[in-house]
Amino acid sequence: MRVIRRLIFSSTLMIIFFAACDTAPDIQYDQKPTARIQAMRFGDIELDYATVLFDVEIDNPYPVSLPVRRLRYALINDGRTFLTATIFNNVIVPPNTKNVLTLPDKVTYARLLRALDGVPGLKIPFKAELTLSLDMPGSEWIDLHAEKEGSVVLPERPEINVEGKTYNAVDVVFVATPQDVVDKMLELAEVKKDDLLYDLGCGDGRIVVTAASRYGCRAEGFDIDPRRVEESLENVRKNNVGHLVKIEQKDIFTLDLSRADVITMFLLPSLNANLIPQLEKLQPGSRIVSHSFAMGQIKPDKVVTMYSREDKSEHTIYLWVTPLR
Repeated sequence: MRVIRRLIFSSTLMIIFFAACDTAPDIQYDQKPTARIQAMRFGDIELDYATVLFDVEIDNPYPVSLPVRRLRYALINDGRTFLTATIFNNVIVPPNTKNVLTLPDKVTYARLLRALDGVPGLKIPFKAELTLSLDMPGSEWIDLHAEKEGSVVLPERPEINVEGKTYNAVDVVFVATPQDVVDKMLELAEVKKDDLLYDLGCGDGRIVVTAASRYGCRAEGFDIDPRRVEESLENVRKNNVGHLVKIEQKDIFTLDLSRADVITMFLLPSLNANLIPQLEKLQPGSRIVSHSFAMGQIKPDKVVTMYSREDKSEHTIYLWVTPLR
């Protein structure tokens, strides 16, 4: 009886298998999906980021959904590529449809303006070149290519008001320092437990949090962007260093820096130079560490170049010990 039951069970499985094969969609690969760019436009504009939106019509002739796994794009102005990026997402194109999908990407707004040598409100011609990678059933990804020429108006940049002064996206650009570069900056500054560290433009708070966690020192972070302040405060809470770290929304050019033993910063060269009058008031022996950028004509005491495993690129770190020369 057990043998008969096994035979019946096996036969049932074979029937189910072949029935499933009979009902599987018969995909005709002589028909290929196509893509067409309907528009390139700007969406949300934040203090330091702009959202670029691509409205892409995708024709899926197959009876199965097709995930869009990757979008690569290049934007060209006057024969010069001013923006390229690769975005990974999981947008789904339904079966047997021609759908318009909106694919977004966030770009640093100030850098976009500088790359175009443009100003808000300027109308610029562009050429967009897109490659969409679709996950085909039973085969490798296929790439769909699409191009479009047109024009777009650079949107107005947002502004915030802090302590009676107005700031815009060109003034406030946040790019996170890789963690291994943060570690090297603090090592170069020879941070000690009894130091007070100020981070000017603290971003997500990783420098002050690392200093407090690793060296047990007090640290204060300052940023003009309220979103960065919130990120820093969350980072402080998550790492349980609130007893050592203070975060404030401040204009760094209004700060009295004379109490600090260590200053860390990742600011544009012009901002570094503008800070010199405040930095000259630091006590002798105070250390100033800058990621990537020098400080006007002030000669650094040490310059270190390192390779970051996090972003696979080289970084330069500058150290000054007061009094400045």
